[in-house]
Amino acid sequence: MTTRFSFSVTDELFHHLESAEEPMGIQLDLRLTGRLDEQKVEEAAYAAMRRHPLASVRQHPIQAGGRHYEWELIERADEDPVLLVECADDDAVSAARDSFYSRRLLLENAPPFRILIARNPGGDWLFFKMSQVVTDAAGAYRFLLSVMRIYAGVDDPQPDDIDVVKARHLGQEFGAKSVPDRLRRAQRLLGYLARSVQLPTRIAPHFGENKAGLSFVSHTFTAAETDALGRLRQGSATLNDVLATLVHLAVERWNLQRNESAGRITLMNVMNFRPITWRQEGVGNFSLWVNVATRESDRRSYDDALVAVTEQTRKYKSDETAGLLVDLLNLVQVLPSAVRKSLTNLMPLTGNFVVDTAVLNNLGRVPDIPDPAGKAGRISAIRFTPPTRMPMGVAVGVITLRGELTITFRYRRAQFDRFAAEAFRDNFLALLHELLEQAS
Repeated sequence: MTTRFSFSVTDELFHHLESAEEPMGIQLDLRLTGRLDEQKVEEAAYAAMRRHPLASVRQHPIQAGGRHYEWELIERADEDPVLLVECADDDAVSAARDSFYSRRLLLENAPPFRILIARNPGGDWLFFKMSQVVTDAAGAYRFLLSVMRIYAGVDDPQPDDIDVVKARHLGQEFGAKSVPDRLRRAQRLLGYLARSVQLPTRIAPHFGENKAGLSFVSHTFTAAETDALGRLRQGSATLNDVLATLVHLAVERWNLQRNESAGRITLMNVMNFRPITWRQEGVGNFSLWVNVATRESDRRSYDDALVAVTEQTRKYKSDETAGLLVDLLNLVQVLPSAVRKSLTNLMPLTGNFVVDTAVLNNLGRVPDIPDPAGKAGRISAIRFTPPTRMPMGVAVGVITLRGELTITFRYRRAQFDRFAAEAFRDNFLALLHELLEQAS
């Protein structure tokens, strides 16, 4: 494999969106019942890097007048990927988590991820942060799975037909193939843009602080409670459609309780476009983002809102829509890099000041992570969130491991303080319980 290769259009998009104050890092946390071996975690991380090219790169300096960004494969890390902190109690763990995820990963220094082991008397936490510039959330989970499999001493197989570096360039799969195809897509793309660049509702801030940084609140449903969520599905709706609908309705209720408007609510919803033969494989950016919107007339009832959401996601799952999104991102690739960066803040799909209310990313039922056993014990909790940036002050991450669904709300400190974030989560849970009671 070549030692240097170009950013994909999605790599570049997140690179341009990131700043020191708004880091684009994916959160994946594991709680263990015992104590991790720091040296063993580091050895597992290096072994996993050798299996996943995008976990072993640094950003190559762009040359003067250069048009494209490049990754450079490394043989030795510039910085230790595994860190450790001693925490006396749960409050210290939370402070360590917030500080860890609030700091930007410098992509000029390999590798593009970090692991923080937070020692705690009740069992260690493993915090894993990976840059969205190199991979989507599904890829970040796949890399963490490799680390934990290697740590546990079990097999970590991968499909033989994966060429991750090549496959990241989604235009080869979904881009327009002919002039008539380009003309037809251009017409549809104009309609998509017209719907997308409309001002969305903003989640009403509550006791937010005027500073950078982020934090998290979570809730885990038991396996029985997770199964019960399926009662809210109707027709062709997926569980992700149900969750998206609940977020729309929860934002509306939150805002109305604070005498704020709740007109057009939009979620940046992530869709995985990996080939079906390796849907849960591959470290790299293989996801695209769509705007799932509702208006007040769509939210007169849960049923109405679910229909509105489901109709949009059904269309977005088609290859045609994937092609439209790839075409949009490819439109600006002929421009110099400095111009492309300035255009990022004007484009849909970027989670910018025009487009969305919040972010939702559901990783679904993920492959099981083996328990490390021994002194590390077993895995007792998992948390996940995608990145977000103001004024989208909330990102919702959902992951289901061993039959239990965990939902985590990542919030910017400019949006909420801790008590407000817990109130927002509880508002979501109260709405969910009301609907479950009605469905029973």
